[in-house]
Amino acid sequence: MITTRYWTSSAALWLATAAALWAVPAHAQPAPEFEAALRGAADDATVTGLEAEADENAWLADSALEGIPGPPVRSRIIEDEDPYAALGIRLGSLLLYPSIEGYLGHSSNVYSETIDPMSGGYYRVVPDLVLESDWSRHFLRGRISADHESFFDHPGETTTAFDAEIETRVDVTSKDLLGFRAAYSITPESRGDPNVPQAVVNPPDSELAEIEASYSHRFGRVEMAIRGGIARSSYDDAVLVDGTVVDNSDRNYREYAGALRTSVDMDEGRRAVFVEVGANRRKYDRRFDDNGIERGSRGYDVLIGVAFEQGEPLSGEVGIGYQNQIQDNPGLPDIRGLMIRGSLVWQPTALTTVTLDGSILPEEATLDPTASGARVYTVDLGVRHALRRNLIVSAGAGYSESQYIGSDRVERDYVVTAGLEYLVSRWLSFKLKASHSRYDSNVPGEDYDETRVEAGMRLQR
Repeated sequence: MITTRYWTSSAALWLATAAALWAVPAHAQPAPEFEAALRGAADDATVTGLEAEADENAWLADSALEGIPGPPVRSRIIEDEDPYAALGIRLGSLLLYPSIEGYLGHSSNVYSETIDPMSGGYYRVVPDLVLESDWSRHFLRGRISADHESFFDHPGETTTAFDAEIETRVDVTSKDLLGFRAAYSITPESRGDPNVPQAVVNPPDSELAEIEASYSHRFGRVEMAIRGGIARSSYDDAVLVDGTVVDNSDRNYREYAGALRTSVDMDEGRRAVFVEVGANRRKYDRRFDDNGIERGSRGYDVLIGVAFEQGEPLSGEVGIGYQNQIQDNPGLPDIRGLMIRGSLVWQPTALTTVTLDGSILPEEATLDPTASGARVYTVDLGVRHALRRNLIVSAGAGYSESQYIGSDRVERDYVVTAGLEYLVSRWLSFKLKASHSRYDSNVPGEDYDETRVEAGMRLQR
């Protein structure tokens, strides 16, 4: 079990890394002929611990209510020197980017079993549609995507994930920005999730709907931003093989969240330090869960960090602070302590992209009647490198640990991934991917691991 001392050391490592990278000269890298060839780096470089494959194809953030997003970067027409970039379909001042991916793969553990796992082959189809503005002012982007997976020799073992999002920014003045975002997603729960009964016919879906708005104003080198949003998480009922229906409505809840951030420009827009104060309220549809435990909480957090502007060799942000999630039920312990939230993208050359993501955040959980929730620790590292302009290799590793507050329960997830992409033209590319994941729990009978290998192709316009 990872101790508080370990995570405090990790926090120090985060800040030391940021400080060291602060000293890196913030000038654009040469070799523009390769820079455009890596047009997929922003989509594929980040490898998240438990959803590495989904994150490669999904545009939604893991949680849109965790911070105030910076203004989206205005879209650009792809420059002609990139012979492998999608051109899109022009619709007036908008650009439409359709694509579809298809894969054939093999899993070593179809049902996430601890003993005598069953293997099987499957196919995946991933359609995707992106719409972007090409305006001198303001910004608009929308996306709709799906991920359908079905096993050949295991009838009924079929899942479909769905994501939809729209984001807009209004440039009220040169110093005032208004932002709006709405998103909806459907994610099938894993058979290995401890919330999913082992005898379920097909894993149930979870749904997430989000709406948020933001406003920012700049005073010289100082920028102040405020945002607020609502998110609703809901879970479908589970149907067992004997026909029994397991009600999951006690897991459904809404979160109301807001934050105020003050940033100070330290280097002509390339780097800034910030202080962010946030608050939230989480209310369950049912005040008492199936175990008769009252659920719900309210919380606050304070975060101090450094932000690096997108487009530089180093971009993203990293922050450290304190959080406290106070439970409505006085019999349950509060979730309080160190908070870390960071996401960095480093491009030391035009050929290589390195991503690092990490966080320590509280999450809701009704799995254990003695636990108020879980503190979730995650760290993910991804590397993407172009061997040639049209041959790209990638690798990643991720770790996640959930410590249930008020209970001895601990869950750990590990994942390693590797990939190879061959770009044939603007419209066609081939992909080869492999991953190995492992789930460990101190509850007997829940551990399992899985290895996946898949090959496929991507068509885009």
